[in-house]
Amino acid sequence: MVREPGATGGRRWSIVLAGEDGVGMRPAFRPWRGRNVSGPYRRVIESRSMFQHTLDRTMQVTSPARTVVVVTRDHREAWAQIGPRDPGMVLVQPRNLGTASGVFLSLTYIRARDPEGTALISLSGHLASPEERYLREALYAVRAAEQLPTKMVLLASRPEGPHTEYGWIVPDHQLLSFGSRSIRAVKAFIERPEPPLAQLAYTSGALWNRFVMAGKVDAFWNVGRKVLPNMMVLFERLTEAIDTPKEAEVLRTMYARMPYLSFSRDLLEHAPGETAMMEVSGLRWNGRERLRADGPDAASAVQR
Repeated sequence: MVREPGATGGRRWSIVLAGEDGVGMRPAFRPWRGRNVSGPYRRVIESRSMFQHTLDRTMQVTSPARTVVVVTRDHREAWAQIGPRDPGMVLVQPRNLGTASGVFLSLTYIRARDPEGTALISLSGHLASPEERYLREALYAVRAAEQLPTKMVLLASRPEGPHTEYGWIVPDHQLLSFGSRSIRAVKAFIERPEPPLAQLAYTSGALWNRFVMAGKVDAFWNVGRKVLPNMMVLFERLTEAIDTPKEAEVLRTMYARMPYLSFSRDLLEHAPGETAMMEVSGLRWNGRERLRADGPDAASAVQR
């Protein structure tokens, strides 16, 4: 397991959001069979999919027992690809309701076991290399979150151009530093802007949001209560039902009532004051939208 210099220990958790938009699953699950392989389950490098790459690197940040994987009910490929990795929890959502539900479903189960914990959240649809450098940067984000217990700390990178398909972070003043790494406040989030706003963000020094974030469980929970109170009432009810005969029914009922919500657009954009950011460099980031091939040609497509 990789540790950064000066690590303070404590109970740390990792959350992997799998699927087209990072949504998740129920506590009880069963294996499925299927042949349709797409998205993060497509094998791209070294016979591993992006999902498997994310799981493997995540389990170097925290122990497998404190790794939570979140997928949707129809993610048939996930079970075979998890294989011997044996994460501590695999949660299945009844239906796809966006990244906000995936984040807070996983945090609900972590909070029930470890309310003082710190969570590192990442999407399975991205590759970051070199992996060792990524792991160290992620651990510094965790360390920053432990020193800023009311903040969610996000990784950001310099943009390659004024692209409209990404989320942008407008940085503010410095909050703390780890050597050359600066943890800064956030002035604003801009999620998938129109071209004129993307150009303004690019020229004014805004960064790309990489949707890798760390925070104390309470930091996430409190901002959820502030920005999405109706949704959080439902997750509070689920918390009370965990490990009771009502658990499965409460989960089904809440997913029948909740709207589709994006963690970035519907929460982060409304809570810049509850966040911080750390710019990372020296990494190659590749989302699944960059993939153009299966099989042997996929690796070269990823590297473009």
